[in-house]
Amino acid sequence: MNENTEAVVQASEAESAGDVWASLRQARESLGMSVSDVSAHLKLTSRQIEAIERGELSVLPGAAFARGFVRNYARYLGLDPIVFTQAMDNNALAVSDVLTTQMNPAGLGTMPFSGGTRNFASLFMALGVLALLLLLSLGAYFRWFESRDEDLLAEIQTEASGVVQEAPLTASAPMMGALVVASEPLAAMTNLPAKQSEAAPSAAVSAVVNAAVTAQSEPAAAASAVASSGGQGLKLAFEGEAWVEVRDATGKALLAKLNPAGSHQLLQGAPPLSLIVGNAPKVTLVWRGKEVDLKPHTKVDVARLSLQ
Repeated sequence: MNENTEAVVQASEAESAGDVWASLRQARESLGMSVSDVSAHLKLTSRQIEAIERGELSVLPGAAFARGFVRNYARYLGLDPIVFTQAMDNNALAVSDVLTTQMNPAGLGTMPFSGGTRNFASLFMALGVLALLLLLSLGAYFRWFESRDEDLLAEIQTEASGVVQEAPLTASAPMMGALVVASEPLAAMTNLPAKQSEAAPSAAVSAVVNAAVTAQSEPAAAASAVASSGGQGLKLAFEGEAWVEVRDATGKALLAKLNPAGSHQLLQGAPPLSLIVGNAPKVTLVWRGKEVDLKPHTKVDVARLSLQ
């Protein structure tokens, strides 16, 4: 006699004793399985498994789902699921009989129905109870499904806001560096002799003018270099500071850094290429000789796209 046969025999003995639901626990234990084992296989919680074994079906999400849970559990243990679904139906009829008795308590007269009519009324009441339980279970399921979608949407929004906030924080480092570099010429000027200090103001003004002209011409020069560098690979030109991450088909990072204004990048990699482009309105992207419009892929100034 194998383990499944022994489980069926023990389940039959429990059923003959009137404890149908305990037969599930006895069958599980005879097969050497724990509640956790069954829970992992059937994708139910341990609390739900224990409730089924005690016959406490009110713990389950609803009549329709409870029926499926019980049937799957019985089949998994090698038992006849009809025995347990009939037990559920008998329990529902018992509930309807209690409700009928409460509607016609003793001392208030007898119900003016014949035997056949009374049975029909009981059946109608049972069907009404089952329909109510089904509606409640469906309502609970849809509420759970909506809350799950809301949690997922909140997680996506949090992730997106984190990406947007990262670029400005990182961009502050070059600004601090520029302030430090700018302060060094001022310190050097204070140590010059008196004769040289007279020429310093005009030299400083000239340097500032040249720097401004160079800064204005760098974005145009970078864009021109990208456009004239050939028709293969990926070209990026930056009119403003922008964080860019580029990964090839193997997941290797071809570029992952903050790019200063006026710079450009020329990249080669196995497609498809996955890109995350911060400050997208200030970035020009050319793929295989054709400029790619980033607007359709941009959300809150961050573009996400894949290039084949």
